[in-house]
Amino acid sequence: MKTEIIVHHSLSSIPDHPWKNRTEWLEYDLAVKWIALEARNDAGLAGFMHMIRHPEKPYEWYFCDVHTMGPYRRQGVATGLYKEAMNQLRRYLKAYRITGSVKEDNLASIKLHEKMGFFNTHEAPAFPGLSSEPGETVFEHYFAKEFPARNTPIHQEVLAVLTGDKKEDVHAELEKTNSNPAAEIFLVWAGETPIGYRGYKDNTDYSLLPEWRKHLDHKCLTIRRFEER
Repeated sequence: MKTEIIVHHSLSSIPDHPWKNRTEWLEYDLAVKWIALEARNDAGLAGFMHMIRHPEKPYEWYFCDVHTMGPYRRQGVATGLYKEAMNQLRRYLKAYRITGSVKEDNLASIKLHEKMGFFNTHEAPAFPGLSSEPGETVFEHYFAKEFPARNTPIHQEVLAVLTGDKKEDVHAELEKTNSNPAAEIFLVWAGETPIGYRGYKDNTDYSLLPEWRKHLDHKCLTIRRFEER
């Protein structure tokens, strides 16, 4: 049975069902930016989830209220919801961190988060306005975009900070991009923050700041070309 993912940005578009009450609570009690996603098939509602933007950190979003109706479990419904939710977040230029909380004995949810590229921080959840249960820990995923670097003062300055003692070599390589696109260097940005670059001799690997390299090593960082959604 084909399942369709429907994205809601307003209360008026959500049909009446138990999860709408939760959405109203997010809207009127927490007053946070939210997005609701429904998984529907010919028989009706198959799954649901919320995405909530952190009220103090525009780069961070929280996934919660993920639920698959009994008859549709283990049929990829939650995976479809997560994939669409992550696609939605890529439209927000400042967003780069996604978190969710999972109980340590919820093996199915842990498996899902690991499949979607989330890393268990083993930290207790602390999202404003939301309570957590004992045994919950935060799972996180990051995403960034790479843009072609240009031989301009702004990009030269950014690369000088990122490359350290390699800055002269990288700058020389950057000058080649004026006449040779094959020498292109890419800047990697998390939201509005430069975190690394790709190119210069080996354009298959990323040189990232240490605090971001660890996310790549943990396999919880996705880097995409700027034109992708």
